[in-house]
Amino acid sequence: MVPPAQPAGAAWFNGAFLPPGEVRVSAFDAGFLQGDGLFETLRTYGGRPRLLGPHLRRLEAGARALGIPLPGGLDAIAREVTSRSGLAECTLRLTVTRGVVGEDAPTVLVTALPLRTWPARVYAEGARAGWLWARGDGGPPGPGVKSTSYQWAALGRREAEQRGWDEGLFLDAAGVHVTEGTATSVLAVVDGTLWSPPAEVALPGVTRAEVLRLARAQGVAVGEAYLPRAVVQRAEEVLLTGSLAEVVPVTRLEGQPVGRGVPGEVAQRLRAAYLEEAGRE
Repeated sequence: MVPPAQPAGAAWFNGAFLPPGEVRVSAFDAGFLQGDGLFETLRTYGGRPRLLGPHLRRLEAGARALGIPLPGGLDAIAREVTSRSGLAECTLRLTVTRGVVGEDAPTVLVTALPLRTWPARVYAEGARAGWLWARGDGGPPGPGVKSTSYQWAALGRREAEQRGWDEGLFLDAAGVHVTEGTATSVLAVVDGTLWSPPAEVALPGVTRAEVLRLARAQGVAVGEAYLPRAVVQRAEEVLLTGSLAEVVPVTRLEGQPVGRGVPGEVAQRLRAAYLEEAGRE
């Protein structure tokens, strides 16, 4: 019998470097049984993790909020896993759970796997998006923690695919304001200002923060405010940001054109600036 092919890449699991296919998580792990954990996903450019520091700081803040201890040296571990992967570019993910139920030790997994990116079409033509359902705040830990309890996003992604969208956009509990996409932050250009939802209703995206910084450096007015769906629908531009998405212009929303129905100037400028910065680093 021919053994199954091992997935490309590398992993670090609870203190040991090993091939990804050899990682074995306990059936009694709190992350598996209860979705009790958190994670970060980012990508490399030139073989180096992009914005690893901000991602680790968000992971540490989330771990404190959840009361999950983290091992030291995650920065060095992530870089070593990336190096060991043998991949020209990769998707780097750090996953931490509370560990095996009843034990007092977290489960920590760092993987470097083949890079997953969005199709080239969305950058050339713009993405198709639409509205998903309203989401309540759900109580603790709140939108600031990138929790492994991610079923809402998985279901949203499934619905978006079924509707022929590249991304689905969630609304707040009242069904009025835009919060975030299934795997992206949402920004909108309204009256020449680039707006993003406040942190109390949406995950404070690392790439979002970097894109806003680049916008300020280019003289683009930037603001933070609740974004009613009706305002976003008639915005001059709508942008999606994320570690794997980078900067994606939305040109169709619920089948209707956004702005002129083509990638806008702000989106194109910010994507170019983002990639230039990544290349320099």
